[in-house]
Amino acid sequence: MEVNGLRQINRTEHAIQEYHDAKLVNDVGEFDPWTAWAYKPRTISLLLLGAGLLIWASGALDPERTASNDTVTSVKGGVWAMVAVFLAYCLLQAPSTVLIRPHPAVWRLVHGMAVVYLVALTFLLFQNRDDARQFMKYLHPDLGDELPERSYGSDCRIYVPENPKSRFNNVYETLFDEFVLAHIFGWWGKAIMIRSQPLLWVLSVGFELMELTFRHMLPNFNECWWDSIILDILICNWFGIWAGMHTVRYFDGKTYEWVGLSRQPNIMGKVKRTLGQFTPARWDKDEWHPMLGPWRFIQVLSLCIAFMTVELNTFFLKFCLWIPPRNPVVVYRLILWWLVAIPTIREYNSYLQDRKPVKKVGVFCWLSLAICIVELLICIKFGHGLFPNPMPPWLIIFWGSIGMAFVIFLLVWSWRIHQTRLKKRQ
Repeated sequence: MEVNGLRQINRTEHAIQEYHDAKLVNDVGEFDPWTAWAYKPRTISLLLLGAGLLIWASGALDPERTASNDTVTSVKGGVWAMVAVFLAYCLLQAPSTVLIRPHPAVWRLVHGMAVVYLVALTFLLFQNRDDARQFMKYLHPDLGDELPERSYGSDCRIYVPENPKSRFNNVYETLFDEFVLAHIFGWWGKAIMIRSQPLLWVLSVGFELMELTFRHMLPNFNECWWDSIILDILICNWFGIWAGMHTVRYFDGKTYEWVGLSRQPNIMGKVKRTLGQFTPARWDKDEWHPMLGPWRFIQVLSLCIAFMTVELNTFFLKFCLWIPPRNPVVVYRLILWWLVAIPTIREYNSYLQDRKPVKKVGVFCWLSLAICIVELLICIKFGHGLFPNPMPPWLIIFWGSIGMAFVIFLLVWSWRIHQTRLKKRQ
């Protein structure tokens, strides 16, 4: 354990040195004569521009032009303007993050969007279930109506001889479901963020266990065995993880020596450099080391639990608030979570590798955990009375046994480390 700790310190010091080297190189690109204007603060100019837009949109100088008898329209306009003003403030004045591509302002804007989402969730938490469902109509007109239940496990036969379309119709409909590609791309994105194949497989198998655990509550989790094991784990998850880890190895093997746009010799070089602005400025080798010690094991396991909780929240929020799977609101939430998760993973990995005795997590880590908790509270509050079926006894015994085995494992591990340290002192 001690040797691994020393190696970890060396890796951390090496990563810090690589960061400073990359930062020096990036400074050359950021302050290139052709692009230096994008990095100069123009807060007063943009403030005046924003004030002009507010005057035009609100009709402050001509109230009769924008007068409306519809209170709902006025309130919606005011709320969206309030959100826009806050996002503009974050774009200009919010603290920068560990990410600098394509521009630090982009991640300041994502920070503002995460705060707006957290505040909106907090507001929703204080409503009752019926009002919350009707409130969703203000976000999209198709919301607010009860959804039909959809179960993937109503007929688990692979061969259906009486079906007039196809004798393998069940497999065909599941394989060509519209969410299969989204499933694959989701795991590709997770692989790029986490960059650890063992952790990805823990998440893959873990979420299938979550589906098995909550299938008595959500009909959407009622899947056939071949759908869960073969299609999900062995095909979609595997292919997404495989493609994502190949992408990780590609970026990991690149040499990051950035040259400013004005120093590119030809048009193709300038085009490549412009497109390269949307790729990482450097590539961090995230080393989670869950077996470094009991506390590190708990920290890494907490990351996996947070990931699975966010995914479970997706399905429970859709069920409790009557949001169809194809509704744009679902897509917007997933995109926002993807954008927030990118700096969150970077910050959390830096937090684990930091050897300071007193430290704190980054702003995105804090925001992600807060959003996850409030989403979970909404699911718990609005889920009262919606799930009459109790959890099967065998599931209670199964997870109880897993919990006891986990506690015993950590206690034995900690005791062995303590005994090893006592022997070294002697």
